[in-house]
Amino acid sequence: MGRFSAMPYAKALLGLVADTEPDAMEPIQAELLELARAFGAVPELGRMMVTPAITQERKEALLGAILDRAGVHDVVRRFVLVVQRQYRLRHLGAIAEAYAELVDRRLGRVRAAVEVPGTVDDVTRRTIVDTLSKAFGAAVVASFSTNDALLAGFRARVGSRVVDGSALGQLERLRRTAAGLE
Repeated sequence: MGRFSAMPYAKALLGLVADTEPDAMEPIQAELLELARAFGAVPELGRMMVTPAITQERKEALLGAILDRAGVHDVVRRFVLVVQRQYRLRHLGAIAEAYAELVDRRLGRVRAAVEVPGTVDDVTRRTIVDTLSKAFGAAVVASFSTNDALLAGFRARVGSRVVDGSALGQLERLRRTAAGLE
């Protein structure tokens, strides 16, 4: 069996939303991510959606009732039902993440996971975000977490790139330079 790729689903959804309701891109992103988290928390639902013991009509009725109760956007409702018909509901999390990545790209932004040594004030957070925005040439949406191993500064992951502005990172660079490794 081949490896699942969420990107074609995400691209199809973004194409539809961008053409019909461009202002709904971010609300749909939030709904999709929330649904994926909720469905992931109830693995029995995923198993029910793939068992041949339940008819497709019954599965759609159950899923439709869940989506109606959640009050999701009509585009999200229709999309999730299509995903279910393709037996891909268990991949909704990956699809939601791929969609979020595409929305970010379209809006000219990147996401960063930033580690700091302790609590930082809003001014410091803005300074870090501004520094990263300049470095990446895009608006940065940052999520901050605490890493007690850092002495000072910050460490950020943007996609597969790591920006290490921590004191430990600076010491490591100094060590490598002194050893002739850089």
